[in-house]
Amino acid sequence: MTPLPPSERDPAPPLELPLIETLVVMPNWVGDCVMALPVLDALAANQRRVTVLAKAHLKSLLRLSPSVHRVIVRSKSDDETIASLSEAECHEAIVLPNSFRSAWLVSRAGIRYRWGYRGNLRSPLLSAPVPRPKGKRLQIEDYRELLLALDVAPPSDWIPRLDLPRDVQEAGIERLQRARLDPTKLIVGHFAGAEFGPSKRWPWQRFVELTRAVRKARPEAGQVLLAGPAETWLGVRIHEESGKIHPLVGPDLDLAGLAGVLSQVDVLVTNDSGPMHMAAALGVPCVALFGPTDPSRTAPAGADHEVLYSDRWCSPCFRRRCPLLHHRCMKDLSVEEVATAVLDRLPSP
Repeated sequence: MTPLPPSERDPAPPLELPLIETLVVMPNWVGDCVMALPVLDALAANQRRVTVLAKAHLKSLLRLSPSVHRVIVRSKSDDETIASLSEAECHEAIVLPNSFRSAWLVSRAGIRYRWGYRGNLRSPLLSAPVPRPKGKRLQIEDYRELLLALDVAPPSDWIPRLDLPRDVQEAGIERLQRARLDPTKLIVGHFAGAEFGPSKRWPWQRFVELTRAVRKARPEAGQVLLAGPAETWLGVRIHEESGKIHPLVGPDLDLAGLAGVLSQVDVLVTNDSGPMHMAAALGVPCVALFGPTDPSRTAPAGADHEVLYSDRWCSPCFRRRCPLLHHRCMKDLSVEEVATAVLDRLPSP
């Protein structure tokens, strides 16, 4: 048999490079965790198989990311956490938090290559300490220099995105239906909490007035009060003072369940919070209320959001409670301007 010329032979199969087992130490706050999702996507697109270390309450959220291969829950015991990290046998670790303890954990676990920003006396714990970036920018881009230090191409854009599986979306629809809301019609969500502290919260009485204003202007729109376990009391007060008309949803849900509910909301009114960033990553328009924190750093990423910020001389102060006791940065945001922003984001009747 005459052999085929080289051009007509079966092409050789493409060479598959081995994946690099990469550990990413995630931030502890929900919002910070969402803003770090583009880092995971960039690593997964660059021959990394991503394992994340995170606190238990973040597990269901991180499992929604297709870039995450495995989640290691951070134990209250450092010895247990170090043992879990050692068993994972990762080739490298990227430490996103700037704390000493985060770098110490991966160093004790024996991971050979350890990347992170300098500071907090932790440079000796990192095999490759990276100078912290200077200047102010959106927090979602804070890890650009870490990716560049690893020779990893940054994402095409830094907007976090969550694409929910069908079962999570259907669970969100079912949860709203149990609350006697119709997800096929307009729904306005209200999130009155903020785990950081009371200084970030618009007064709950204003949320009561806002539900009345929205109901008067758009009576056909449903409204849902959203809360996590720590904000249950806020949701209950608003529910009762608004006439027990609007259901309270969320205290019994994990973050994936909350994401399923948020995905069905047409607009979310929210303080600077984790659910704000979750909603933005789901493509839900947000009316974001800022006071003691800086919207030039942590505003919801993407289009069609409106940030309301009084920009007083004393803000942003980044305090858990107002040090001047008047809380004007949040109280200066009127019900009328918030209601106008909400109604502007609802489609015409």
